[in-house]
Amino acid sequence: MSDSHVNATGGSHKLNTGFHIPLVGFGTYKVVGDDVMTAIDAALTAGYRMFDTAKYYNNEKELGEAIKVFFSIFFSPQFPFLQVLLPKHGLTRSDIFLTTKFFPERDDCRKACENFVEESLKNLNTNYIDMYLVHYPKPNVCDNDDEKNAEYRKVAYQVLEEAQAAGKIRSVGVSNYEIKHLEELKTHAKVPPCANQVEYHPHFVRKELHDYCKMENIFFQAFSSLARHEKALIEDPVVVELAKKHQTTVPLPASSPRMGSSSGRRNRSKIRDTGENR
Repeated sequence: MSDSHVNATGGSHKLNTGFHIPLVGFGTYKVVGDDVMTAIDAALTAGYRMFDTAKYYNNEKELGEAIKVFFSIFFSPQFPFLQVLLPKHGLTRSDIFLTTKFFPERDDCRKACENFVEESLKNLNTNYIDMYLVHYPKPNVCDNDDEKNAEYRKVAYQVLEEAQAAGKIRSVGVSNYEIKHLEELKTHAKVPPCANQVEYHPHFVRKELHDYCKMENIFFQAFSSLARHEKALIEDPVVVELAKKHQTTVPLPASSPRMGSSSGRRNRSKIRDTGENR
């Protein structure tokens, strides 16, 4: 299959669906409103080609508008700067890898999740999404020990499988799943998850989970790879010395993907980059 991400800047990884995902991505958590357009323009200029959003981030529509501006082949008097931006980046939709995700819902989970997929396609101004994830193994409003969580996440995953079969999604995955959740998937999933997006950085090395994902051919993707810029990591003597060795700043070695270990990272934008990542 034709895949423009094979030679992505920073490298790529071949998912178990056959598609390649860039190893370095641009996370849009807490990037909202007018900041989205500015951030996406800067990210494209810097070479980013993977963009990560979610229902929880409340910015799918803004990201979709940015993409429409950058990639629409039709001139619109409403966006006269199209003539500048398109030649500037020289890209098409196939050059961009879009990831989004949703939490399972407690009320009428199937219908809600089906609506989420359709809403994402509309918001992102695209007829397919490269990778869609179940954001968390339970609804946001449910307690961790709710006995119905297993059914909620099962339905959510099934909806994504059905959307993939319909050509609306290329790759289906999960986020914040532990080994027990991934094992549970084996009891009902028709297709294995292509990825598991979890918090991962030098001060939170999840070796058992990482090794499990590698063994099961599940792409291990990190979020908060800079530990939310925590002082303890940014000023860690080992990290600082590594940065000096490579004549760069601390964030680069601290968030560098572990080449050859089926790992990648999703960098969070520094625009209003505060609070807990989800």
